Amino acid sequence: MDEKEKAVYRVREFTRFYMPMLELLGNHYLGSEYSATEARVLFEVYEHDGCNAAHIASTMNIDKSYLSRIIKSHESKGYLVRMVSKTDSRSRELHLTELGVELTRDFIRRSNAQIGEILAPLNGETCEALMHALDTVTELLKDCRNKQNGLQE
Repeated sequence: MDEKEKAVYRVREFTRFYMPMLELLGNHYLGSEYSATEARVLFEVYEHDGCNAAHIASTMNIDKSYLSRIIKSHESKGYLVRMVSKTDSRSRELHLTELGVELTRDFIRRSNAQIGEILAPLNGETCEALMHALDTVTELLKDCRNKQNGLQE
């Protein structure tokens, strides 16, 4: 097995480890009625108020028709609204309602608490090592994505 094959194996192994650990595989993110994907859509709108569905689909790398169903569901439950863009009347901006902001902030608080509990046994030095390792993984995978998209040499 060459180094790339080993890397593929290790990335898959890590994914199999962390996704169940953070309870990301089920349809009940943090015990809610929503999947992790549905919660993440709310988070994207929370972080990028006024973004459009194309931005979310690109950021999350999810199917546009699946995203459309999620947006419609969130809209029907009163979590977000779609508004005609002031700069492009063909585009719809997404905004969270007060109810959507409350739900998203609750997800953020609960997720932070969950991860805090997982990391509780770590000391400061170990936390620093973890953050450094995560930064390294993030940068390496960003480089891969950028090269695949023709954004770098």
